[in-house]
Amino acid sequence: MNSVSNPFIRLWTIVLLLSGCASVPQHLTDENKSGIRNIAIVSLVPDSVHFDKIGIISTSNVYTAFDMGSRVNDSILYVAKGRVAKSYPGWNVKSIDYDRAVLLEKAGSTIGFSAAGAKEAFAELVRTNDLDALLVVRAAADKADTAQQGPRENFLDEGMNVLLKNNSLNGDMRLEIRGNLSVTVIGKQGEVLAVGTLPAKLDKAGALQPDDYDVSADMKHNHRPAVLEKLEGPVIAVLSNRLNLCFDTLGFVDGSDPETQHVNVVVQPTAAIGSDEKSHGQAIPAADAFEQCFARCRQYTDRSKEQCFDACNK
Repeated sequence: MNSVSNPFIRLWTIVLLLSGCASVPQHLTDENKSGIRNIAIVSLVPDSVHFDKIGIISTSNVYTAFDMGSRVNDSILYVAKGRVAKSYPGWNVKSIDYDRAVLLEKAGSTIGFSAAGAKEAFAELVRTNDLDALLVVRAAADKADTAQQGPRENFLDEGMNVLLKNNSLNGDMRLEIRGNLSVTVIGKQGEVLAVGTLPAKLDKAGALQPDDYDVSADMKHNHRPAVLEKLEGPVIAVLSNRLNLCFDTLGFVDGSDPETQHVNVVVQPTAAIGSDEKSHGQAIPAADAFEQCFARCRQYTDRSKEQCFDACNK
């Protein structure tokens, strides 16, 4: 279960060991795994996506953001639950209520999840919901993890990033979408049992053509709803890939190719808004049966989104 065949991840694991990061657990021990039956997935990732224009000189940089509603965290829940189901089908994933802002504040110190307040908050969630562990997805690595990249490494902020790299001298522009996320397993006492993270540069996310998404050097134009809707699909695709890589580093794979065990959220076209507008992509789970079940659940019942995910993902 814990062997990883992806050469990039193997290389990063070796780097961590040589750099003295062996104290940071990457995989769950057999003892920890044997004690887990009931877990919950907690996302501390904001739904806002950084949208920055990076110029050839720092004074030309523009830092903005746009909100994707619940689509970021809906996708996180879908991928995480899928990876758990593939690797540990005996685990029961429960839906719980939690205050994301409170947890972020408690884990926001320089020592992150190791802070006393964070450990107490996570331990309380485990205890009050009759859990054995929490699976926490957060923007960027735990601050206590020495593998964390600096907040401005490669211009990446924590969470999801859309980067427009603009050369004002020749008009050349590149559009990149990058994810800066990690997955942590938290035990009954609020302690970190394992951390799945790796440098964002290993995502191998290629550059996109700005014209394909109607993106220009004018950031006011780029924040038009029609432009942002076109970007949502690629953002969710990169988010899914990033999460899968984190689960790979956690050891949620067997001896085969990790990519065959990835769970992805795909983009399917919706109807065009008007005859002169192109149809845009909306991030939804790949299975039509799941999509239809989830839509009916939200429309005709008073269940929460997480409860509908649970009901339709069986």
